[in-house]
Amino acid sequence: MKIIKILNEGQLKHVRSLTEKIDFQSGDKVAHGLAKEAKKNNHAIPNGESYKELLPYIQNILTKNDWLKRRFLPKKFCTPLINRYKAGDSFGRHYDASHMTGESISFRKDYSFTLMLSSLEEYDGGELEIEDNGMKHKVKLDAGDMVIYPSTLIHNVLPVITGERLAYVGWITSHVKDPLALELLNAFEEMHLSLQKYEISSDDQLSLSYVQNKLQHLLSD
Repeated sequence: MKIIKILNEGQLKHVRSLTEKIDFQSGDKVAHGLAKEAKKNNHAIPNGESYKELLPYIQNILTKNDWLKRRFLPKKFCTPLINRYKAGDSFGRHYDASHMTGESISFRKDYSFTLMLSSLEEYDGGELEIEDNGMKHKVKLDAGDMVIYPSTLIHNVLPVITGERLAYVGWITSHVKDPLALELLNAFEEMHLSLQKYEISSDDQLSLSYVQNKLQHLLSD
């Protein structure tokens, strides 16, 4: 599970100005199976000029983010949802479907993410709870923060007590679908960055990058 700051203050201000002009509908209209019963929130209706401007705006920020590119090797960012929780709303325990099917192609969901658009002061409750190996991790993000975790994990959003929780939720199809393989690549990246603090030779730098590139070839599709 990784948490990073994605949106700066200027970007966040623009995004919030667009969400204020978007209409929402009950979340159960887009849910399927068991999730339909668990889902008690609202989703942005995917039409209107503000909605059509918002999605590519955030998509462009995500695809250009060097940290995401190096750490998750994205192949595709699947179509997101913009959800809103008011007091009493929640989303019970559920898992994300393995694939997102479009008109002519299917995308595998490897990593799920929540990009928070509301600040911590705007709502109480509403923590994202992620279950992993018998442990439950509660995550509460500030506006502009993103948490990323394997899509195979069961998770839920706890009830919002007061205020409003607004979030951009999406999925990454990665060139590396195995979380353990990605963990290995991330560990090597951390070591690579740490060694950059020292004056290592050009040949050693080349060797490190060479091994990293070989690992990416080995572990990706």
